[in-house]
Amino acid sequence: MGARKTNTTIGRRDRIGMEYFDELTLLFESDDADLFKPKPRRHVASADDHLIESFGKITLFVRSFGRMPLAHAEALDEAILGTQLNAIRADKKKSETLEIYDELGLLELEKAPETLDDLFSNDTGLFGDEKGIFDVAKLPQIKRVVENSGEYARRELVENFEKTFKHLFVNQQNLLADGTRKLTPFYSIDQLLPGNFYVYDGLMCFVPEFGKVERKAGGYSQQRILVIYENGTQSNMYKRSLAQRLYEGGAVVVDADYDGSLDEDETVGRIYVLGSLSEDEKVKMVKNLYKIGVTTGSVVNRIKNAMTDPTYLMAPVHILEEYRLTGEYNPQKVEALIHKIFGNVKVDLEITDKDGLRYTPSEWYSASLSAIIEAIELISTKEIVDYIYDADQGKMVLKNGND
Repeated sequence: MGARKTNTTIGRRDRIGMEYFDELTLLFESDDADLFKPKPRRHVASADDHLIESFGKITLFVRSFGRMPLAHAEALDEAILGTQLNAIRADKKKSETLEIYDELGLLELEKAPETLDDLFSNDTGLFGDEKGIFDVAKLPQIKRVVENSGEYARRELVENFEKTFKHLFVNQQNLLADGTRKLTPFYSIDQLLPGNFYVYDGLMCFVPEFGKVERKAGGYSQQRILVIYENGTQSNMYKRSLAQRLYEGGAVVVDADYDGSLDEDETVGRIYVLGSLSEDEKVKMVKNLYKIGVTTGSVVNRIKNAMTDPTYLMAPVHILEEYRLTGEYNPQKVEALIHKIFGNVKVDLEITDKDGLRYTPSEWYSASLSAIIEAIELISTKEIVDYIYDADQGKMVLKNGND
């Protein structure tokens, strides 16, 4: 009797199981069958994926503009690409990863010339034969260079170049060849002066004049300058744009006895205003975020390791303004004064480095760029003692309330 009960139970379970199996079969064969298929695992982009994507954007830029992106470019997008390219080229592991994608040879580092003789033997137009330098018939088509303001700087042929400028370049080349003049590295925008000759990308250029200073909507200033090139072309570009190109290994043509000083006044420091290129959301959400500081050296050298320095928010930065301090000013006191003026809008941002250590960098302020520029100008005229920064109005105002 017990055995019959057991057999009956087993038989009932078999029938239920078969019925359940039949129902599942019908369900999997129905139009809703896709609901039971496992979803493919989402691909999580690796560090190499991001690296390859970034390098692809850099390659596209070079194909589009025919030149490398500049880390100190006016345009934010170009500055980011230029900084990324510099970081990649400085990292052997990253360069090896991207080697198979480097169709244009962007990762190849040129060996710096050790002597002037090396420079002369490798130049691409500065010391060649005259016919090659000034034959503009075979010049490549000139491409537009996008400026930060949305305007364009286009190279055009110089009218009557043979009569007006050619002899100036020939004279400079002769003076360089006989040692009367020499090349010295370009390291500051203060070296950009009317009447000077410069060299970048193996091409000599001459700056005969400066245009008027333009005030832009963002509060910063720009100045157009006329640039004449030894190949018979000219460009009406921004002063800061030429400086940024010269920062990338450019040189100034100076007298042989030039000792490195800019003028008779001794340079004791530089005030700089930086903008952050960080992709960190907590940084990007801060409106009008600028770092204001003073350095006794080169601003370019000061910020070259910004991507690994918590002081610069572990990200590349963009030089917006730079001012030279002479012996009349004490750099430390000037810096303390600027920080006091904008002390009420100081921003404290907590940054974590690659080792997990936390930092709260100083010298970052949320203030209008036009007010920062005005404050620096007021320091130069010594009128700053009568002004304060009004955060609500976003400008410098007189202490008595009348601006």
